[in-house]
Amino acid sequence: MKIQTIRKIVGIMMLGVVLGACSSDNNPEPQNNKVNTAPVLKQSTVMGEIYTSEDGLSLYTFNNDMPGQSNCNGNCAVNWPPLMAADDAVEGESFSIITRDNGSKQWALNGWPLYNWINDNAAGDTTGEEVNKLWYVAHTVPVSKWSADINTNGVTNTETVLTDTGRMTLYIFTNDKDVDNGSACNGGCAAAWPPLLAADDAVDNGDFTLVTRDDNSKQWAYLGMPLYRWASDTSPGDTTGEDVNKIWYVAQPLPVSKFNTSEQGIVLSDTSWKTLYVLDTETTANQICAGACLTAWPPLTANEGDVDRGNYTVFTNTDGELQWAYKDQPLYYWNGDAAPDDVNGHGLSHPSGATWVVAKP
Repeated sequence: MKIQTIRKIVGIMMLGVVLGACSSDNNPEPQNNKVNTAPVLKQSTVMGEIYTSEDGLSLYTFNNDMPGQSNCNGNCAVNWPPLMAADDAVEGESFSIITRDNGSKQWALNGWPLYNWINDNAAGDTTGEEVNKLWYVAHTVPVSKWSADINTNGVTNTETVLTDTGRMTLYIFTNDKDVDNGSACNGGCAAAWPPLLAADDAVDNGDFTLVTRDDNSKQWAYLGMPLYRWASDTSPGDTTGEDVNKIWYVAQPLPVSKFNTSEQGIVLSDTSWKTLYVLDTETTANQICAGACLTAWPPLTANEGDVDRGNYTVFTNTDGELQWAYKDQPLYYWNGDAAPDDVNGHGLSHPSGATWVVAKP
């Protein structure tokens, strides 16, 4: 056989080996796989488990947006960088993709566009929370927040309220105090006050926990208080369920609620409905209760990372603890109270001449 013929045969054989190797399942061609989940992570912070971008920075929603539409453009988008989506990104679960004014794509959570905050510098920072009462951290539970007017017993205050993911106000029911890990609102009550139900695979998440209803469904609770909507609210910011029958109150992202006492009417309470008090002449800048006073009158303590919310502020008391104040007056319990209806501390005198009075909304 001629040398030239042999070389041709060997060349053809080697080419077949190379082509076979290229088509082998063990050596696939690189694939341009599409993104099928949003570029977000879950992270535990002082505010509970929240969503973050892949660099660990907190994500926020903007209450001036509309579901499916961003109203943060220009300088706003410089301070609040949108969480951008790739052209080939694919929606999934609670995460969708919206189109911004400039035609670019942005990720949204339950329809609400997601953003970072330019002043957050490290993972776990949540300094954008409640900026201008419009920006709120994106929680992994189906809860958000809104700044709304609340009329309690004829007095109107603007406060931060808990809402569902559609921004409808959430409420608590003081009759739930008589139910252990469940709800006292069932049947017709639940038709008027729809419970904030949880998915079957939901688990407790920081201050948000689960209770089991009479029908064995799961319901979200905040600091132990089951959460409900009110059928008569029609728009975000509505709080028409406040004070209904003196047993329904707006749920706030605070360790504070309200209770209708037989002696003093509606008072501020903690989330177990234990009465809260103030000293009538004390302010956060002029603290009177110190030393043994703080034993008889335990302060309503705050956690590191808690932020001021409307009339509720955080300060450092005379014992070096973080404490909540309402309208600049420090909040306390009285050791002589045992039940939700107790107001035994009202009218007692402090050695300074100041008087203890129930805290009123």
